[in-house]
Amino acid sequence: MSVNLDRAREAVMPAALTRLDEASRADHIYLSASDRCAYLAQYCSGSGSGGSGNGACHQLIRHFKCEPSRARSDRRRARYKQEAIATLSAWLRQAVPRRLAESCTWVPIPPSQRAEDPDFDDRLARTLRLAFEGYDVDVRSLLSQTTSTRRDHAGRVRLSEQALLQVLRIDEAKLLLRPVRARVVLFDDVLTSGKHFKCCERRLREVLPDAPIAGIFLMRRAPPRDRRSLGRAW
Repeated sequence: MSVNLDRAREAVMPAALTRLDEASRADHIYLSASDRCAYLAQYCSGSGSGGSGNGACHQLIRHFKCEPSRARSDRRRARYKQEAIATLSAWLRQAVPRRLAESCTWVPIPPSQRAEDPDFDDRLARTLRLAFEGYDVDVRSLLSQTTSTRRDHAGRVRLSEQALLQVLRIDEAKLLLRPVRARVVLFDDVLTSGKHFKCCERRLREVLPDAPIAGIFLMRRAPPRDRRSLGRAW
């Protein structure tokens, strides 16, 4: 799981998950006091080159998010993407104890493209399987989008919560394969507003009303300190 990204060596592998506290949760407007979310690393928005750790994390997630069509047309980008997946998988394996990993059903938050789209990206499922290779782990892509939408990070206009809910569907065949484990974990790469987590949680509640649902993110994007809100209680 070694990696040779230009700046990834500057990012320190997290030893454990960090749970969102009152102050950090307030940075993500869709989250509420009842949400249980944790992350591996964070970087500050608007400062991709500011500070070695922050810049390294920012670059690592950029490579991780590289669109499949761009990776297919550029061998260098494809290599960087695969190395980013390997690095973040190693981080996840280091931070999540085996007993915890095996006690959960891991559900990747679906990408913005439907499965038939040439830019459909299964990077989250690949990361989970690589991170927990050799474990008795339950990774299931229970959620998908019925139509492709514009990526939130690709422009200024973001999909509304209601619009996102309308295109999310549950794969009932995968759900019925076997019972879910003690906890369901919605897994995503970057926590920004929390919108995708909440919409996916809402869809899962329709079929798993009593299951504990938590969120685990590879990274948290924090706003600059002068724009943070500290008014929300845990």
